Amino acid sequence: MAKTFNENYQNKLEIDTAGNTTLDDVAKASWATLAAGIQTITPSASETADTTPYYDGEGFSSVDVTGKTISFAVAGHRLDGDAAQDYIASKYIGVGDTLHTLARWTDPSGKQVQFPATLQAIVPFGGAANAKQTFSFTLAANGKPQVVNASGSGSTTGGTTGGGQ
Repeated sequence: MAKTFNENYQNKLEIDTAGNTTLDDVAKASWATLAAGIQTITPSASETADTTPYYDGEGFSSVDVTGKTISFAVAGHRLDGDAAQDYIASKYIGVGDTLHTLARWTDPSGKQVQFPATLQAIVPFGGAANAKQTFSFTLAANGKPQVVNASGSGSTTGGTTGGGQ
């Protein structure tokens, strides 16, 4: 396989604007891509780790990741009329279940990671009077994501987001 540096725009992040909330409803989702007006998408994985030292480690610990929360920080300019942005902006004053939806990330190889998500920290506009409106939010995964390999075969295991499983 040839080595290549992928560009960030080759990653595709989508949300369900129909407001479905479980992976059982993926086929019913109305997917809208977060792309127009979006300048940055930054994924993160907040981890919980166990670093218990044992006597055989002679005072040193090993790290076991015991939990993880995946999220995507999304920022750019507000584009009225864009389905994804309009849906998210409409949730600005929402709380609870109204902020839940489905999300899907497709990496450059075609592998998909889909998950129930919560829309957090929505900023529907802002900035200087003579500038384009800003737009940002955090898309937080709820529970264990489902990985669908580029070949179309599903996997309910977590695993890495790069390379094959």
